[in-house]
Amino acid sequence: MQLRAVTFDYWNTLIVETDAPLKLRRSLWTELFSEAGRAVSEEELAAAFRHGWEGFERRWKANQPAEPAQSAADAAAFLGVDPTSSLGTELVAAHLDASLAVPRELLPHVGETFASLKDAGVAIGIVCDVGAVHSQQLRTWLVELGVYDFVDHCSFSDEVGVFKPDPTIFAHALGGLGGVDPTQSAHVGDLRRTDVAGARAHGMCAVRYSGGRDDTEEGHDEADHVISDHLELLEVLDLG
Repeated sequence: MQLRAVTFDYWNTLIVETDAPLKLRRSLWTELFSEAGRAVSEEELAAAFRHGWEGFERRWKANQPAEPAQSAADAAAFLGVDPTSSLGTELVAAHLDASLAVPRELLPHVGETFASLKDAGVAIGIVCDVGAVHSQQLRTWLVELGVYDFVDHCSFSDEVGVFKPDPTIFAHALGGLGGVDPTQSAHVGDLRRTDVAGARAHGMCAVRYSGGRDDTEEGHDEADHVISDHLELLEVLDLG
């Protein structure tokens, strides 16, 4: 295979995903409810956030993109708050603020791997399902972390209109990289259901990265290659 392009997933592939935003949301929501004269327990908040996440998961698996604020609105409604009310809008805003306030960090050797791919003449793309944070902010974090200049094109679900594993988003990425033939490309991601299945459906080489989260969900095919460190990518794609 003459490799011309590699696309990457975002969360748990390039950037570490932690539970820090969730902890901050709990603190912010507790304070907002207290100011509104209502006490909420940690159990109630946990149930509300779980409800919001489950709503996103249903849309995600049904390939029905929605605004990042939708999960927060669902969580507020679960607690009996109209998301369009004064308190509701504050809760939704705090939900997003918690995601933005947490410092982000790259997984090991992302920068070095990107540099090596560019040295080898390989184009780099991002293929990302957007959840609680808009794609504009996702780009900003890549800039702040010093790797955005390596990226030739981004395909975010909130801009393309579909989630992985829909081949449309992979076609969008390869089109943005100059019309690369899928057989001359690879996709790196952490999830079998979205990254591996989506890449395979579009005829791309599928690489599963287990260094951020090792996906053990059953019922989905394994990738062509599994790596735990990004530097292994150069070897499995015969670029080392």
